Amino acid sequence: MALLIRSVTLLSVLAILLLVVNCSVTASVKAQNEIAWVYDYPTGMKTAAEKHQPVMIYIHEQWCPKCRNMDQNTWNNSEVVALSSSFVNINVLGTQQGKLYNYSNPPLIVFTDPQGKVLEKQNAELSAAEVAALQRKVLAQAPFSSSPTATPSNTPAPTSNTATISPSNSAKAAGVPGFEAIFSVASIVIVAIALTLIGKRFR
Repeated sequence: MALLIRSVTLLSVLAILLLVVNCSVTASVKAQNEIAWVYDYPTGMKTAAEKHQPVMIYIHEQWCPKCRNMDQNTWNNSEVVALSSSFVNINVLGTQQGKLYNYSNPPLIVFTDPQGKVLEKQNAELSAAEVAALQRKVLAQAPFSSSPTATPSNTPAPTSNTATISPSNSAKAAGVPGFEAIFSVASIVIVAIALTLIGKRFR
């Protein structure tokens, strides 16, 4: 009986360790496959100026089908995510910042230098290949001038986005299912074995 208890305890501990490792691997993979969005416009622009990095701005609406398509098919693309690490990436809802760049309907994708000078602007749904091409085009213009750039004329000053927004699907990368499946199945098998041993003991 003592041997049985030790076996069940060991299997239970092993199952818990596998679940912990599974969570750690999943979190690590997801962190590597999602864009590091900043969800406040002034904060993002301030960060860009301080870090001297170009800016990629994604302005969208929750009701917008084209925006949902980009969330699902563009922002989780591995090349787009990799290139985004060279930008400060701003993700905002509503027309406050949209008006700043004279857009009509979402989605709007804007690339600026660290001081806010517009380098590229697309008021349309873009594929991953199109966004990646724009990212490479903007990065090819580095290094950027460190002199301040005035806010575009005849437009409202940047203000904080007051709407509550949830991270876009780009911030919910699925990770690598293979790793998750292996650890999950292993954990389930170990727990099943432990329960079987316990069941046999009390028959």
